[in-house]
Amino acid sequence: MKFLLKFLNYVSKGYSPCKIYQIEEFKKLKLKKKIIEFGTNYYEESFTKLIRNRSKQIFFSNIKKNNNKNYIQINLEKKNKINKKFENAIVFNVLEHVYDNGNALDQIKKILKKDGIIYISTPFIYRYHKATEDYNRYTIPYFEKILKEKNFKIIEKKNLGEGPFMASYSLLHDYLKRIPLISYPIVIICYLFDKILSLFHKKNIKKFYPICILIIAKKRTN
Repeated sequence: MKFLLKFLNYVSKGYSPCKIYQIEEFKKLKLKKKIIEFGTNYYEESFTKLIRNRSKQIFFSNIKKNNNKNYIQINLEKKNKINKKFENAIVFNVLEHVYDNGNALDQIKKILKKDGIIYISTPFIYRYHKATEDYNRYTIPYFEKILKEKNFKIIEKKNLGEGPFMASYSLLHDYLKRIPLISYPIVIICYLFDKILSLFHKKNIKKFYPICILIIAKKRTN
């Protein structure tokens, strides 16, 4: 019930279900030392603002140039020459916009220090959205395979969501958020229906209806 109240508060601010689950998971992370976050132009739009009191060594990466000393121009579709090394790479809502994810992971791996950690989250049950383009939806098994090929070891993996009702709300969010008096009761009904449904399901229904997924993996040393 506590999470439901948080969820409603985020909805009142216009956040999508995908972003809400990601924010709540990100808050749990204990990030220290040097961090680079991919895919944002502005600090206030980033996830690292949630942990700004835990690390002062935060850098941002985007395709576009930025004169701020904490911004690094990296194009994950190409090969890059970057001298800096980081203990943490945050890659939330980025890889679905990259056509060649194999190359993208190679580029991120190059700038990670020994035993560096990559934090990946991508939407699954979510509308098509351009930024610049929207290419793919990924599953945990996909990342298990490609990260192993790239010599990463997965240390945590999660399907984020509740079940089919909240997944359905996720698809309708862009429209329902415009009518708060309707949106709030629908969120409550969807959340409770998924909880009830999970009582009668032998397997975790989040696995079948993930709104987004979270992967945390460590760079192998050999």
